[in-house]
Amino acid sequence: MATITAGTKIPCRVSRTLDVGDFSLLHQLTWFNMAIHSNSEYAKGTWFKERSLAGPVIFSVADGLVHQADNVAELLAQDGYQIYAYLGVEKLKLTAPVLFGDTLRADAEVVALRATKHSERFLLIYQNKTYNQRNQQVIEYQTTMMVTKKT
Repeated sequence: MATITAGTKIPCRVSRTLDVGDFSLLHQLTWFNMAIHSNSEYAKGTWFKERSLAGPVIFSVADGLVHQADNVAELLAQDGYQIYAYLGVEKLKLTAPVLFGDTLRADAEVVALRATKHSERFLLIYQNKTYNQRNQQVIEYQTTMMVTKKT
């Protein structure tokens, strides 16, 4: 049985290439339709020279890479925990743009797993750093989740 401690790697087994269709779909779903994200003629005049993915959408993709195929749930299950609630995100920094054709991969690890004042509940804090195909970090943040011991 594994023991989850600070530094435990969360297995992120997939990467994701984002193309024009992904951009359109993600921006429509999230309502992030500012010209820099939705108007290619406008974007030609920006320093990116093309449309870029909106920050909140980058977060959605990055967090999806961590949680794909229940990576976090499977890691927790090895120590007898299960996810109870997704509590929040802190220290979010967008560090590089995401453009058409970028392939993103996540690198996540546990920052802490600690008890709360309720003996059956624990806080799992993990750090996610997501990179593009050029190994440039595009986003980093910490997520806090409440987990419980399986009975």
